[in-house]
Amino acid sequence: MNSTINTTCADVLPARAPDTASPDNASDNFSLKILGIMILGYLGLMVYFHAMGYFTPEHKYAITFFMFTSMLLLMATGLPIAFALSTIAIVTALIWQPTLVNMLLFQFKAFTLESGKTLIAIPLFIFMGFILHNSEIAKNLFDAVYLWAGGLRGGLGMGTIIICAIMAAMIGVSSAATLSMGIIAVPAMLARNYDKQLATGMVQAGGALGFLIPPSMMMIMYAFVAQESPGRLFAAGVVPGIMLASMYILYIAVRAYLNPELAPALPPEQRGSTREKIAAIRFLILPGLLIFSVLGCIFTGVTSPTEAAAVGAVGAMICAAVRGKMTRKTFWDSAIRTLNLSGFNAFIIFGAITFSAVYSGLGASAMIRDTITGLEVNPWVILILMQLSFFLLGMFLDDIAILFLCMPIYVPIIKALGFDPVWFAILYVVNMQMAYITPPYGLNLFYMKAVAPKEISLGDIYRSIVPFLGLQFVGLVVLVAFPEITLWLPGLLFDYLQMKMNPDMLFGRIDVILEYPSLIKVLIANPDLLFDSGNFVNIFAKADVVDLLSTSKAFTSHVFNSARFLDMLHTDSWLLQIPEIADFVSHAKGFLQQNPDIMEMLPK
Repeated sequence: MNSTINTTCADVLPARAPDTASPDNASDNFSLKILGIMILGYLGLMVYFHAMGYFTPEHKYAITFFMFTSMLLLMATGLPIAFALSTIAIVTALIWQPTLVNMLLFQFKAFTLESGKTLIAIPLFIFMGFILHNSEIAKNLFDAVYLWAGGLRGGLGMGTIIICAIMAAMIGVSSAATLSMGIIAVPAMLARNYDKQLATGMVQAGGALGFLIPPSMMMIMYAFVAQESPGRLFAAGVVPGIMLASMYILYIAVRAYLNPELAPALPPEQRGSTREKIAAIRFLILPGLLIFSVLGCIFTGVTSPTEAAAVGAVGAMICAAVRGKMTRKTFWDSAIRTLNLSGFNAFIIFGAITFSAVYSGLGASAMIRDTITGLEVNPWVILILMQLSFFLLGMFLDDIAILFLCMPIYVPIIKALGFDPVWFAILYVVNMQMAYITPPYGLNLFYMKAVAPKEISLGDIYRSIVPFLGLQFVGLVVLVAFPEITLWLPGLLFDYLQMKMNPDMLFGRIDVILEYPSLIKVLIANPDLLFDSGNFVNIFAKADVVDLLSTSKAFTSHVFNSARFLDMLHTDSWLLQIPEIADFVSHAKGFLQQNPDIMEMLPK
């Protein structure tokens, strides 16, 4: 999130007097000239559009061109993205359809606490992250890794990736792991002769795992915009997150094996004793309990993600108190930083909503959607083009802005093309993860520059990320090619385990049985629900479900040998007028022979 630079980098960048050296002045003058040329070209195009009569509501492509080029130009001037988005939205409305300005008031009037309750989790998770950061958990985790993995080639690097993944599961903000490990791990690795590009690259890539491994702030906002389940998105991010972290670890291990000088093992005298290694395990207890409590509450359905965020915030304070770090200063500092970061995010959300509302109100969103869905091309081509647009936009725009600008257009298209929206969400998140480490404006690059030792230049940081960006691209291709990697865990947790624990939910989503046939046992184990006439009708309303159940000897045997089934047919004889139920019963010859009155009730 671009806004986080204001609150995080400001804390780590030292104060510096203005530099009046001539090279900087020449660079500034060159930048001003380029900006001036851009403004003149832009004004020339706008005059041409006006002369050609394009500033009318029916010219949707002109609206699209005007809004997006104007936004990029304002951003080039240094205006914060939140104000650039809202300014362009209001100006566009005044030019094309002034009544839309009044419509914006209703847009935000509908933005109530109830409609935005998913977003309440964001400040709670941010607060949890700052409390954990102040409790020095990251430092203790690195100390444990130092003892356990230092004897391996590349061990500190591989351990750093693991710490980044753990921090992602505790905090959900990408910048936290990058800054913490940039301060702690990079100097430690450089002091032990690690290659500087390998050391900085792995920290930046590992820090970006905060996008993917739950609880992720980006997934919460995606759930709000696309009206998806945050719990499903969290579950969908677990396996891809572990997959990418494993790819990083494997890459470091291979590089260290082929070239030991890049990431040497620690000398024996620095590896610690067995007693020290065992004692270091205690540093994993508090993070493990916190992760288990937050994600466990979400995945088991005990709480909503928002309630789990509150559990996490309280749990973080308990962890800090156990470590003796929960002081008044810690609480106040964490609360103020949470307010600052949440406020910046809120401004971006409001600006993006304004921009999107005007763009949609002028009919441009519908035009783009109809144009894309009307193309006679393979749906996979459209999906790949969307991924490319995410990557290109991510090089210049904030991830939140991309979310609110693109998803109101893209999500309906994805659903119309038959793709799974949860899977598409993870592809978007991986793209934003790539954007965070992509030059020229990847924010993790600047986070690293803010905390890296002086001998590491921005050029070193740019070069360091190339192999990890390649690994992320490979990971994205794998996730596109094999959607089951993403969808396996949410299906298991929300379509199987929750249905097994809550049978009444199964009868409302009976088609889940097609993917998990073992749930037939749940039907058999709950006769009160199975032989409810309303539930029975729901079951037989799905032709594929009926075909599966008809071939299940366990199900058919249970039904036709149950007195409850016979009583239901006598009480609600109208069930036999439903063709699917009548056909199901008519194939049970033994049942009909024992109950000739039921045979008489079947439609002729």
